[in-house]
Amino acid sequence: MPTLQHIPLWVFGLFIGLVALGLLQTRTRKVHKKQLLGAKVALTVMTLISVVQLWWPTPWLVIALISWALTGLFVSWALSQSAAPTGASFNPTTQRFTLPGSWWPLALFMAIFACKFVVGMLSAVAPEHIRSLPAAMGISALYGLLSGTVIARVWLVLKLQ
Repeated sequence: MPTLQHIPLWVFGLFIGLVALGLLQTRTRKVHKKQLLGAKVALTVMTLISVVQLWWPTPWLVIALISWALTGLFVSWALSQSAAPTGASFNPTTQRFTLPGSWWPLALFMAIFACKFVVGMLSAVAPEHIRSLPAAMGISALYGLLSGTVIARVWLVLKLQ
């Protein structure tokens, strides 16, 4: 696998960091609003940057951004119509949220990482497959789906305030 030899070491560090962050979220914990938003905002920004980086030099950038944004907005709105996770609460005295442990954050982190990794590999190995309108719309919509899911989970918890 000569292609794997060209993967920067920081990618493995990022993977390990995301796994560790995801595993921490499998336990019930108490967090401030900033902690609740931190990683989720970072992951959403990472997907946006991915869209911009992929299609910046192409005529598909605007369409890719629209695909990302509309999918993200729709998914976050649709998923946020349900109730907050069972066991989640907000304590106004301590200004902390109690979040039940869940495997969903780890799954989302891994899905975003895998998507970015596969798209990066395809960009390096077969860029002709990435530089097209269907790829711009589809990949951006996938990033929007993942971002929307992350945003909806935060939104549901913030409604507890």
